[in-house]
Amino acid sequence: MTYEEMFPCRAQIIRTRAERDAAPLDDYSYPENTGEFIGTLAFRCWHRNKPMLLCYFDTDDGRKLKLPVWWQSWGVNYSPAESYINFADEIYDDSRWYCAYQKKDNGYIRWLSAEPVE
Repeated sequence: MTYEEMFPCRAQIIRTRAERDAAPLDDYSYPENTGEFIGTLAFRCWHRNKPMLLCYFDTDDGRKLKLPVWWQSWGVNYSPAESYINFADEIYDDSRWYCAYQKKDNGYIRWLSAEPVE
């Protein structure tokens, strides 16, 4: 059985330098302030040095945003803070989402929630 057959959601995640170089990562940015959006999950990419998965969204209002989720020893891995959805193992690219996020006092963005949009 291949990796793609065993882990179909993870198989879509960008994980090599060649895949990173081919993807339009620089077209996406973190949100500047607290907010929300409806959009399509364009692709996902493992962070090079941290136990973090970056999720890249094309929003319905034309923005290109990225939101981080982390591995954690409690709760659901690679999940927004207030959701129980593992974006590494349960989600496919090209799915539609309503997402909310918050700018923390230190300036970093915290991904609060994600709900699938039909």
